[in-house]
Amino acid sequence: MEIRKLQKIKGGSFTLSIPKQWVDRRKLKSGQQMAISEEDDGSLNIYPVTTPSEKRLKATLQLEEFSEIKALEYTVATYYIQGAERIDIISKKIIPAELKRKLKLFRLALPGVEVSEEGANIISFQALIDPAAFRLESLLSKTSVFSLHLQEDAVNSVMNWDFPLAREVIERSGEALRHYRLTIRQVALASISRTIAREIGVSSLRECVTFALMARDLSRLVYHCSQIATHVLSLEHEKKVDRKILNSMESLSKLVYAMQEDAVRSFLEKDGKLAVQVLLKMSDVRKNEESLLKEVMAKVKDADTAVTMGLIGRDLRRIAGYSVAIADDGMNRILTPSSERTR
Repeated sequence: MEIRKLQKIKGGSFTLSIPKQWVDRRKLKSGQQMAISEEDDGSLNIYPVTTPSEKRLKATLQLEEFSEIKALEYTVATYYIQGAERIDIISKKIIPAELKRKLKLFRLALPGVEVSEEGANIISFQALIDPAAFRLESLLSKTSVFSLHLQEDAVNSVMNWDFPLAREVIERSGEALRHYRLTIRQVALASISRTIAREIGVSSLRECVTFALMARDLSRLVYHCSQIATHVLSLEHEKKVDRKILNSMESLSKLVYAMQEDAVRSFLEKDGKLAVQVLLKMSDVRKNEESLLKEVMAKVKDADTAVTMGLIGRDLRRIAGYSVAIADDGMNRILTPSSERTR
């Protein structure tokens, strides 16, 4: 750390010299425009004014380093999430046509990604999406609505013993994963570019963290909705359970549904009181789940069916738990301590 003196100049302004090494490393020149922003703790960030296109992130992957295509796909998705604009996959040999076909199919799981170059030993993906077109709050709101519909349909598939609907829920959960990847990509870009952060509605690095947590918790909601549908499919050849059990499950689901709605609203609207109400409902969820399990144990004779119904109740409770986590994310967004000078 260097200590430098603040100098007062004519007209009442102040100047502070910038280390030459820092200027040289970033290849800045005299007359370069510099942006200054103040953080919540009172510190200042100084950075060159650039356009998002000047900060192009690129990744190059050597095909021979991946023994499984799943590992390669996972790495590509991770670089996409981290904000890479171009991802090159190169090989010392000819890339098999079937492998290229699978990679082209996989890129559909990454919003805005197209094949930009293809040769015998190379395939390149380009993210053509404009970050400014997707504000973070809007993405989170859409993902929440998606999750609510998934939960509603997953539970309806149980209530009506509707197995085609359960399959459809599982298919739709893949679209929610695409939303998640785009959202985390936006968070990553906001963390490295002040310009993008302003364009997508992020005011500080602290808020960037809360957006990332919110996106993660929403993705867990989607996962558990998908799990409910998966459990339902395992009952396809079993006898429908007693209506009283289904009514208990429906009551639990309605409570959990309302919790998610309120949790997301508390985050987006910065409503601390609503967040607290979500937290307080968790005890009701536990009671409802316990009541459901007692009815299942008393009325379902088939062990596999009883276990499956219990697993569905558990997933609903976990959705409620992640709704509380979202409320926590909202409180962390709302309650930011101020710094106090020590003497």
